[in-house]
Amino acid sequence: MFPSSGIRKLARSEEMFAETHNFIGLAAHVEGPMDVEALSDAFDLLLQAHPVLGGHLEQLPDGKWEIVLDDLMHEGIEVVELSADEAAPPLVFDQGVSLVHLRLTVRDGLAQPTLYIHHSLADGHHQFSLVEELFSTYTDLVTTGSTQPVKVHPAPEPLEVILADRGVEKRTRSGLERLLAAMFAYDLPPSRRAPSDVNPTTPQLVPMVSCTLSEEETNNIVGFCRANKLGLNSLLSAAVLMAEWRIRNTPNIPVPYVYPVDLRYLLSPPVSATESTNPVGIATYLAEISPSTDIADLARDINDTYKRDIAEGVIQQSFLHFSPQYVGNPPGLPDVVMFTDNGIVPPMRTPPDLTVTASHGEFYFAVGAGIEIYTSKIFNGQLMIEYHSHGSDLEKSISAIEAELRRVVAKQSVVS
Repeated sequence: MFPSSGIRKLARSEEMFAETHNFIGLAAHVEGPMDVEALSDAFDLLLQAHPVLGGHLEQLPDGKWEIVLDDLMHEGIEVVELSADEAAPPLVFDQGVSLVHLRLTVRDGLAQPTLYIHHSLADGHHQFSLVEELFSTYTDLVTTGSTQPVKVHPAPEPLEVILADRGVEKRTRSGLERLLAAMFAYDLPPSRRAPSDVNPTTPQLVPMVSCTLSEEETNNIVGFCRANKLGLNSLLSAAVLMAEWRIRNTPNIPVPYVYPVDLRYLLSPPVSATESTNPVGIATYLAEISPSTDIADLARDINDTYKRDIAEGVIQQSFLHFSPQYVGNPPGLPDVVMFTDNGIVPPMRTPPDLTVTASHGEFYFAVGAGIEIYTSKIFNGQLMIEYHSHGSDLEKSISAIEAELRRVVAKQSVVS
């Protein structure tokens, strides 16, 4: 037996990720040589700097979950070498054993390191910060043979503690009231997110498709936003919602929209990248779309609604009302669209002979219900939209969004 110690119980905002055995992956596509030994050493140093990453989850008699550390060594990185279209071996995640995993896939000489982390420990911003730290340490080891002394970080706090420390309290509104107008108000088609009676025994990868705009097209999208005084997040939201509206072919039924908001820079004092596990709020919008809807007007209304909810403090405390689920769909409500805009991804520090050319995300769940999540980012100047879904026609959805964005590009090209 190895001695173990409980770090802390998961907070309510984190429990849903344990219940769904949810792991998220962030992959870097690189060109140039990768030193496996240096990457392994960098990963070891990352675990030393953030000891909570070496823990696992245990379920307590009351059904709650606890982060636990023990004296067992982490298994380290996994190296998989493949050729051509050879399929990679499946990843097997067990939150009762480990909360983080690093796989280095080398296919025909091209490397792809992917960091997987349990979602109860980190959101996307937190995870990217860890990947950035990993690459920075790796760069030091490769270029100088040494690195800075390890600075040990405490376990990140849950959202509830971050809010309490900043005087944010539960208010009357949750934000979900906005969607109630569409609940049990329409004769709905069968939900694409209907739950199954059986859950898989281990987390399974959610299928994903994506589209990428060129740097010129991306610049046109950004230029359109500036010309119309719109945030990129709002425009992308509008594009996703209009595409969903067209695909659903139920023109008189509104499209409910739910999206996370990073609270790190909205709270005072601000929250650092790894200070909290998932410091986000939930924003909502009910999209009333018609054939005459203009994408800029829709984006502006999304943005105005967001600004009002922020000003009134609704989004900041939204998680204190409920624990939203990735899976299933509320009965009587049209299928909810979930979209996360990761913004502009900053370049990572790498050795001179190594370049990160692209990145993508992955989602793993041990649930039988259908999952649908849109994400976006701008990396190396190119806008990329990902669609993670158990749906039957992923290409149709991503193509519809790409078409909406190219219409915006065309409009801006005429103006330019």
